[in-house]
Amino acid sequence: MTNEAPDPRSFKTWEDAFQFPVPVIRKLELQLRANANENREKLRTLVGASYRDLLGTAERIVEMEEHMQQIETTLGKVGQKCNSRAVDRIANNYAELDKQWRARDQDRYAFASQMAVLQSCPNVMTRLLKKKGSSLLIAKILVMSRLLHKSLSQLTSKPPYVDHIRDQLASLRGRLLRRIDKQLSTPTADISMLVENMCAFALATSSTPTDVLRHFHGVRKDAIAESFEHEENVQEFILKALKLCVKTLQDTQAIFPRRLADSLAKLKLQPLMRDPEIRNITELNLDIHERWLSEEARNYTPWPRHDELQRAEAEKLLKAWAKDAISVFLKDTKTALSSVQDLRAVAVLRKELFETWLASGNRVPGLKSSAVLDDLRDVINTQLSTIASKRAGELESVSSAITKIMEQWPADEANTNTSLWNTTTSFLDIGAGAETFKNGILNRSHGRTELVQRVVSAYDTWTDQVLEVKTIIKEMTDIRWDDDIGDDSADSDNEFSLDSKQGLLSDDDPRKIEDAMQEALLKAMVELQKSMGGLITELAADVHDDTITRAMFLIRVLREITDRHPRLALRRLGKESASGPFSSSLIEPLHLMVTNSILRFPLSTYKTRLDKSTSSKVTRGRILWEGNPQLPVQPSPSTFRFLHDLNQEMGRYGGDLWAPGAVRTIKSTGGKQLCELLKASVDIITSQPIPSPTTEKGDTNGTEDASAYTDAKKDKAVQLLFDILYLQRCVGLSDYSIPTDTQFELLLDTLSSAAHLDSVAREKLAKSATDYRKRTYLLFALLS
Repeated sequence: MTNEAPDPRSFKTWEDAFQFPVPVIRKLELQLRANANENREKLRTLVGASYRDLLGTAERIVEMEEHMQQIETTLGKVGQKCNSRAVDRIANNYAELDKQWRARDQDRYAFASQMAVLQSCPNVMTRLLKKKGSSLLIAKILVMSRLLHKSLSQLTSKPPYVDHIRDQLASLRGRLLRRIDKQLSTPTADISMLVENMCAFALATSSTPTDVLRHFHGVRKDAIAESFEHEENVQEFILKALKLCVKTLQDTQAIFPRRLADSLAKLKLQPLMRDPEIRNITELNLDIHERWLSEEARNYTPWPRHDELQRAEAEKLLKAWAKDAISVFLKDTKTALSSVQDLRAVAVLRKELFETWLASGNRVPGLKSSAVLDDLRDVINTQLSTIASKRAGELESVSSAITKIMEQWPADEANTNTSLWNTTTSFLDIGAGAETFKNGILNRSHGRTELVQRVVSAYDTWTDQVLEVKTIIKEMTDIRWDDDIGDDSADSDNEFSLDSKQGLLSDDDPRKIEDAMQEALLKAMVELQKSMGGLITELAADVHDDTITRAMFLIRVLREITDRHPRLALRRLGKESASGPFSSSLIEPLHLMVTNSILRFPLSTYKTRLDKSTSSKVTRGRILWEGNPQLPVQPSPSTFRFLHDLNQEMGRYGGDLWAPGAVRTIKSTGGKQLCELLKASVDIITSQPIPSPTTEKGDTNGTEDASAYTDAKKDKAVQLLFDILYLQRCVGLSDYSIPTDTQFELLLDTLSSAAHLDSVAREKLAKSATDYRKRTYLLFALLS
């Protein structure tokens, strides 16, 4: 059983407490004592709080009694003073006092409001300028700022900050005017934007419509002049300048005077501060400050002279500006194009300029469109002709390259060509269609050494430039000008029809440029001929060891140039020139130099062999004679060896050298020298005496010796006759209509007489020589 005490509040009578054990009763006692102490404390706290409330109530009752006494005293005094005179006096005094208070507040509030609005105006203008807001709105705020600044400046105690704001406004005005100028000079600006900026300019500068028009023309003229200050993409800015010029003419006709006058008149409809755009600017707080601003600022209404400019005056100003602007444009275009050397760029610019101008139609006041077009054509055609002529004149670089090589001739340059069967040929690349291999074969077969290729490369570069000019001229000729260009105005006076435009722009202009280029090409070719003639003359007088090598170099270079010459399609006196750039008389000295060098060895060996055969007692190859009477059917070994040596020597110098002119020279020169050499042999044969028969030993032997000697002499004469006939067919010039074969004919007649040959035998020999030439001409192909 636990000793926990029960709750005393559950007992019915006091006797119930003693029914428990003593310890429990003791606990009950302690619990009752604790509860009594607790209740005592609560009662004491409650009594103390009620006492304080009673004290507070008493204090309030005392205060109310004092207030009642004061009220009663005041009401007593009011009753004593409550009369009409006193009331009037008090009312008047209060009105005067209120008036003084309001006047003092009016000045203070007006100053504060004007300063607040004036300080906000620069910030608003700066924000609008940065965000590319309306120029007209900025101009309106600027005008309003001026009015507020004027009002504050008239105060006796003007704050220093007002002058600072004045400087800010001046700076912002400059920024605004620069922005307006930039907008006015923009080619893509539409009419509404231009009118808005013009109104802003008129409002910011208090300008009349005439001043606005002059300023607009001045800005556009400066923009046109500024387009020519760029050093790169000149043609792009030239086109931009013309478009801006045409756009200015069109904008002026569309805006002045009606459109601008209507826009300026709208500014007079209401005061600036009633403008919804200005009232919507929260930074200005006009709904708060407006009633404190000066009356002048609140009621100011712009009053521009919108009807000051008349149509006649506007047209007069436009005509004057158009003449001046076009004149400046043409002058600056000519100057700017002088630095452009890209012919295609100028040709493209030409097309775009003409399209732009013709698209403007005949609606340009004060200007004749056809006259402006002619002036523009003259400027463009002059530059195109200059570029074309300059390109044609660059042929001088080829002449300079040849001269430089001749003056600085390498000492190790060989005078023989490289064989096609050289072992280095096998190392040429055969990939990509064997282009490298084919070019290598062609270069070797044509004797294109590194020096020759250097000159040929320079000439090909020049030729490509000239052909590009021809291509561009052809493209200019093929341009078809549309019917609707320049004919869209109802009042067009049809200054030039489609046919005339097509003839001027697609026929006359290309023909002028073509003529200028042809003239320059002919002049350049003449200069090249003179330069080559001088080099050949100097080379002919030179005695150095490399003279022949340099002569061969010149022959190859002139041949390559001649082969490429037809691509230029030069005209002479209006006809196509079929002749080459170099005459045969110019190249002949070079052929003669090479010919003399080649003939030196074959002729010397042939002379030696002829002397041996002439002094020999027997005729070599006599056993091979045929027919009845027996006659030779092939040349002597010495003659055959001569032709073989000559052909070998020609091949060693280069088979590409032997063009018809070179072969003619070697045949002409070789034929003359060969005739002299053969004449000596003929003289020896014909002048040999026939020994007389000796009779001491017997008449028979002497007669036999004389007969044998006569036969040997005749055989030599017949064989030499055949050799000469064969040589005549190999090195004769009868095919070239040059009478050098007469020397061979004289020798043939002399030998025929010495050999006692009749005409039949001689004709047979001639036929045999001709047949043998046909069988062997491939052996000596370089002489063919």
